[in-house]
Amino acid sequence: MSEYRIGGGLQLLTAVEKTQSFGEFLKTRMVQALEAEDPTELHYLLAQIDDYHSYIWRYYKKLAQTRAQRMDPGV
Repeated sequence: MSEYRIGGGLQLLTAVEKTQSFGEFLKTRMVQALEAEDPTELHYLLAQIDDYHSYIWRYYKKLAQTRAQRMDPGV
């Protein structure tokens, strides 16, 4: 079963690796938790989703500062 690791540097390679790991993690653990109707496992997985969301949001904020020329003012 793949494991998802929290934390890590705010860089492209880490973000891509984290996204790939998270996809595999959800395919195995989330499906099993939902099928088993396991509230404890589901709570753990929701915490992992929150961590992933926070990481990607921090990465976005970093890009918005370092690559401001790429920001779309219409968004």
